[in-house]
Amino acid sequence: MTALPRWRAGALLAAAGSALLTLALARWAARRYEAAFARRSAATTAAYLALVTPPAPVGADYSLPQLFIQTRSLNALPGWTPRVEVYHGTAPLLEAGAPPLTPGVLDRLRGQAGASWRRGVALAPLFDRDRWDVVGAVAIRPVGIAPGWLGGWTLPALALLAAAALGALRTLGGEWEAVRRALMAYGAAGVLFGAAAYVNVQQAARASTDQWLADARLLMQEASARLPQGRPTLVDLAPLAGGAQVAPGDSATTRPTRQQVGGVPSAVVEVRLSSRRWVELRTAPAEAGALPWLALLLPLALIGPLAAWGAVWAEREAARPQRLRETAAAWGFLAPATLHLAIFSFAPILLAVYVSLHRWSLVEQERPFVGLANFDQLVRDPAVWIALRNTALYTLTVPVTMVLALGAALALGRRTWTARLARTAVFLPYASSVVAVALVWQWMYHADFGAINWVLSLVGVGPVDWLGSPNTALVALMIVSLWVQAGYQMTVFLAGLQAIPRDYLDAARVDGAGAWRRLRTITLPLLKPVTLFVFVTGIISAFQVFTYVYVLTGGGPGHATDVVAYRLYQAAWAFLQFGSASALSLLLFVVLFGATWGQLRLLERRVQYD
Repeated sequence: MTALPRWRAGALLAAAGSALLTLALARWAARRYEAAFARRSAATTAAYLALVTPPAPVGADYSLPQLFIQTRSLNALPGWTPRVEVYHGTAPLLEAGAPPLTPGVLDRLRGQAGASWRRGVALAPLFDRDRWDVVGAVAIRPVGIAPGWLGGWTLPALALLAAAALGALRTLGGEWEAVRRALMAYGAAGVLFGAAAYVNVQQAARASTDQWLADARLLMQEASARLPQGRPTLVDLAPLAGGAQVAPGDSATTRPTRQQVGGVPSAVVEVRLSSRRWVELRTAPAEAGALPWLALLLPLALIGPLAAWGAVWAEREAARPQRLRETAAAWGFLAPATLHLAIFSFAPILLAVYVSLHRWSLVEQERPFVGLANFDQLVRDPAVWIALRNTALYTLTVPVTMVLALGAALALGRRTWTARLARTAVFLPYASSVVAVALVWQWMYHADFGAINWVLSLVGVGPVDWLGSPNTALVALMIVSLWVQAGYQMTVFLAGLQAIPRDYLDAARVDGAGAWRRLRTITLPLLKPVTLFVFVTGIISAFQVFTYVYVLTGGGPGHATDVVAYRLYQAAWAFLQFGSASALSLLLFVVLFGATWGQLRLLERRVQYD
């Protein structure tokens, strides 16, 4: 077998496997939403039966005949879709021939408050009227609310994917331009196929929410009609909500809709309790949390196109085995670092994106999808703009520090022991603990017995409240940063100065150029790459300043030193609003990414020393 058929066969297998894995994952995700609906429906049904079934003559149990009647009437309820079985103890009530529950399953139900999933059935504990013991269980099998394997747009997308895959595989070994066009078409078809599979998952998620809302609405209306005390309160109906919100409503449509409630997307249905009384049942739409499935389905759908690209590359490289071995070895060495970046850099970034689209707090169990509401809140928050302004002002220390660091590098570049000692003294603050440095400067800035105010008193200047005044607090932080960063930047400039060939400076000296002219015409132009590096890294470091603010001022006084990183910390750990904090972190990421990109673009024109 020649090389080309072998690569083509591998690409064909990868294409088929990619399509099957995508379909299987989409189907599995849809079945998960079906199971989630069944668990939620089982818990709601158990709460309904506990609410409407009369008690037994003795004890906290329910009247067994009445429990049987209520269950039978539930299955006969118009519009009711789940298949319900109720167990009293371990015995089934509706189907006498159904297998009973095992004592072990019933014991496990006693240790849980919500529904569980067991062998394709959702089981919810049926508590007694005192909610002290479990006297039975409610079992619900999931209904077919999800599209099939090839439902919706999946079948046309799969046909298009198959045609594009065969077309791409036929072009292998041909002209590069034809191969490139075929592979691009295959990749586009893969994206469409992954998107179609995701649409099926989203439809299943939406259907699970809508179906539960419709069933819960029927149960609330039945409970309102069957309760012996007549007019139920919202507190009476709350157990049927299953964690959703029940609020006063009006006679709007009784079909589930999507609305913005308090800035949060919600699935809403109106429930008619009596001729003049309506309530509104609100819950978080399940499809709002379906976005991560897209991040899984698209890569799976693109395995086939990537394999085809790999087959083209392998076929071209097979004629150059030495280069192929070198490339494989290079990627082998890069693999650990790439894996490290994927786990500890890319994955947290994706998590931050996900959290930023939700109202995510440690004090709330619900984490609803809010879209861009967190970003809109940032734009409207004056404290964020103050933090951005303070951060921008803080970055003004970078050019000042660079000038001082370059001067120190020029002055201390000699190889004498005094110059080495001075360089060590200048670099020492950068190598010291940041918290220790901040505490030392906190003592030096003290308004009553600080060293700086003591020196000022010698020349007749009154004490200055450096960290307590809005006019001086940010300047005081900038001075600390200047003192610390100067040593690092001086070291980088020293390395750049030592890399400049001495022949250039000697030739300029022979031609009569003075020290200033040599600096302006030779040293500074040849230091351009180093200068750009120091400038961009200094900007990045300035935007990430946190410890000095946290230790010295705490963002005060009056937000005078509140910077972006400290505002992010406050949003996450003081107010526990991780959605807003993630949105702010993405804003900071965009700024830093822009600075890094600018650095790379500028350094593309770096100077080469011959």
